[in-house]
Amino acid sequence: MITTVTNYGDNLGVQFPKSMGKNIHISENDNVEIWIKNDAIIIKRQADKKHLTTKERVAAFYDNTTEDYQPSETEWGKPRGKEIW
Repeated sequence: MITTVTNYGDNLGVQFPKSMGKNIHISENDNVEIWIKNDAIIIKRQADKKHLTTKERVAAFYDNTTEDYQPSETEWGKPRGKEIW
């Protein structure tokens, strides 16, 4: 298929037939990943992401931290404005 690149404000766009999108399970409002590989533009449907609960997010955070992580404070100097310390 040959198509024309069009201008959408500060962006470029390419249209392709719904039948082509249907073949790769892409439809209107789907999130897609776009990248360049070997001078080609690759478009892939982004996998559906499950919305995590707060409890799941906290658990995932602690599962991904390493034992060598040590939080620390940073000294930013004296206040320069009307900050309250």
